[in-house]
Amino acid sequence: ATSFSKRDLCVDTDHPLVSGIGMIAPSPDWFSGLYNLPLWNRETQTWYKTVEVDVYPWDAGTEQGKDYNLSNPDTIPHGAISAFMPGDTEKRVFVSVGQAGLPFLQVKPVGVLRFELQESSKKCA
Repeated sequence: ATSFSKRDLCVDTDHPLVSGIGMIAPSPDWFSGLYNLPLWNRETQTWYKTVEVDVYPWDAGTEQGKDYNLSNPDTIPHGAISAFMPGDTEKRVFVSVGQAGLPFLQVKPVGVLRFELQESSKKCA
């Protein structure tokens, strides 16, 4: 599925990093996101015009589900937050087999986040 969302986001040289998280629904406790993505190039002292990043699935470690299902028992005690690895789920959710000439299992991204510079100003209002 493809979705598109446009939101205004203001960053400045004092706050040039972007972080975000989103639930993968319906799922036990899976999520995806990014942390401290720089939109400012410190070396050139300029904003990147476009930044595009693949985001991958993570397991929050709070439910025992291994498939798209909302009725899962809690994990007690809660486990560690962890990235999906090939073979983690019975039905190989998020995993491709030998695509694009790759003979091994590979975790697929669940989305692509794209940031485009719309205008440049000194500080966010």
